[in-house]
Amino acid sequence: MTKQQARTRAKALRAALDQKALGRAMADALFGLPAWQQAHTVLAFASLPDEPDTEPILRRALAEGKRLLLPRVTGNGTMDWVEIPCLELLQRGAFGIPEPPANLPPVCPPADNGLALIPCLAAGRNGVRLGRGGGYYDRFLAHYRGSRLLLCPSALLLPELPCDPWDVAFAPSEILTEKGTLL
Repeated sequence: MTKQQARTRAKALRAALDQKALGRAMADALFGLPAWQQAHTVLAFASLPDEPDTEPILRRALAEGKRLLLPRVTGNGTMDWVEIPCLELLQRGAFGIPEPPANLPPVCPPADNGLALIPCLAAGRNGVRLGRGGGYYDRFLAHYRGSRLLLCPSALLLPELPCDPWDVAFAPSEILTEKGTLL
């Protein structure tokens, strides 16, 4: 199977999922994890309609006084992380993704006391992440050394996915579904 075939399959599977319910269940599973409880900074993403709803996570991070960093696309395959003090500031950016406005400055993601929540179209049971194809998160993950969790509905955990040399793999304990982590 090619990556494009895997993306087509993942998109078809996603269409049948209740993304609001998945988002709430993932948030409930996340909030009980030590990685969440110990994080001072949360690197997250504002979800698209075909992704598990991250709004409960974003709102809880702000309510708990955590620094909330969201990505802002800066160019072809590149993004900055921007601290956002409230979700009402988000604007439709590249690809229709809600992102911080241009007037907020980029910040360096912390390597300690931070937790990165990473989106995917699907994941392989071997930890391979299938993204949308732009390489934004692959470039970020190549240098990020902090804690991280891949948010992947259990229906999108596939037996096997194609993998390129630059793809970053996730350990089972780093894959969060609506049922919790895989380990």
